[in-house]
Amino acid sequence: MLTNRVRLRGRSGGPLVTLAVLFGACASLASDAQSSAVGDATVSVDAARATGRLELQLGTQFTWPGTLDQAVRTRSLFRALDEPLIRIQATTDSCCSPGRPGPMIPAGKTQGSWDFSSLDSVVNDVAAAGARPVLTIAYAPEWMWSCPRGTVRDPSFGEFADYMGRLVGYYNGGSFVAEDGRSIANPAGVANRIAYWELWNEPDQRGAGCPGGGITPAQYVTMWNATVPKMLAVDPNIKLVGPGTANALTRHRPDYIPALMDRAVRKPDVVSFHGYGGWTNSQSDQFLFDSRCCGLDAIVSGLARVRASAPGIPVWITELNVNSAWASDPTERPFTAYGAAWGASAFRRLALDGASALFQYQFAHPANPSLSLVDVATGQPLLAYWRDYYLARYFPPGSVVLASNSSVPGVETLAARAPGSSSVHVLVVNRQVRSSVAVGGPGLPATVDVSVANLSGVTQVVARQLDGATPLVSGPLAVQLPVGNSATVSFAGYGVALLDFVTSSEPVAGYGSE
Repeated sequence: MLTNRVRLRGRSGGPLVTLAVLFGACASLASDAQSSAVGDATVSVDAARATGRLELQLGTQFTWPGTLDQAVRTRSLFRALDEPLIRIQATTDSCCSPGRPGPMIPAGKTQGSWDFSSLDSVVNDVAAAGARPVLTIAYAPEWMWSCPRGTVRDPSFGEFADYMGRLVGYYNGGSFVAEDGRSIANPAGVANRIAYWELWNEPDQRGAGCPGGGITPAQYVTMWNATVPKMLAVDPNIKLVGPGTANALTRHRPDYIPALMDRAVRKPDVVSFHGYGGWTNSQSDQFLFDSRCCGLDAIVSGLARVRASAPGIPVWITELNVNSAWASDPTERPFTAYGAAWGASAFRRLALDGASALFQYQFAHPANPSLSLVDVATGQPLLAYWRDYYLARYFPPGSVVLASNSSVPGVETLAARAPGSSSVHVLVVNRQVRSSVAVGGPGLPATVDVSVANLSGVTQVVARQLDGATPLVSGPLAVQLPVGNSATVSFAGYGVALLDFVTSSEPVAGYGSE
């Protein structure tokens, strides 16, 4: 049985250093009793036993126009990510857009002011990258609200329904007739047809000012039943997504998703909700992973409840991130090793539990790197970018899940064969926290022995790791390990390893970054 410890070159380009050395250094610096309780883990995979099939797609999103134009490399990184679905959340908020362009919601502030330039620019970017947009109109345009009460002035939502029918006409019919009889044409015609439409964003939340955006479950169902027929009358082939609540379960009774499923004249094609590990930067690493109320555990359990309420309907988590705090995390958890472990753990658990799509929030936030895959100021990819880049390539939709288990609860694993492949991909996530109260801690070191049974003809073993030593410009290095059915990976703390056990019947996947 051959094993090898993964080696990574430091960012300075210095000599190769084993993560086992880093492990020893971290252990020697530990200041609490818990940090010395480091136990090696074993991961076992049975290549002959299939347990299911993955159907999960990864996506990201944009909320403001112009974010791809702030640094040279940002646009090429977006195209290289090559995700099939990109959510566009249209609001009237232009606070974070360079040059303060008009709102993403056309005629969002003034009735009849049909300026599509901001929204078109993002739709064009998504289409140019070969992706399909998921257009979310976050709330009704501002002129449809009665302020300061913060309620929609037309309780039947007929006004909003007519508005949404016009938007479908613009993108899927090439033009529409405005309220004053003018014909508004799309310069792109129907080239950028939008198949997926998500109605409202977090109706269970009220934002600051007016409109606040919040509506009750009963109002949401009224809006849905008024709006969906008007949209389908323009294009009967569109897919309707909702309700996009801030959590799978809210405090409303009846709740949004059960109410929509019970009373919708036309049920949604996709059910959506949002998932964040927490909402303030002071919450502990352990809390963001799992707590009695919240964290990743709550997102996973919420998914089960939603699937039970909407049997047979795909479920998308249309916003997903470590934390929803507006200010960037001072410990940088979402885009460093902790975020790699959190996101990989979320991918594994939600994929195995039947989610159909996860949309990271968001690709390049102009003001908050904690909510970004790419640093918009420099155009440099963050570690979260490489996490999503490689998870999508190692575990594409249609992958056959193989039986696997780990001897340590805080070390998680996923094994699968990609469609048409005989090779085995193995994900190892070290999400062991150093202390239950640590905020931005390094996590516990671990050495993990991985073995794959019932796999013959292995010709190569390739490993990549995502952690604090990963070079951000190029992404994780592909390290050739001795050929065999086993390998050993070592973590200095939080981190992710991706192993490729390549069989003789196929070449190694290159997975080039650009």
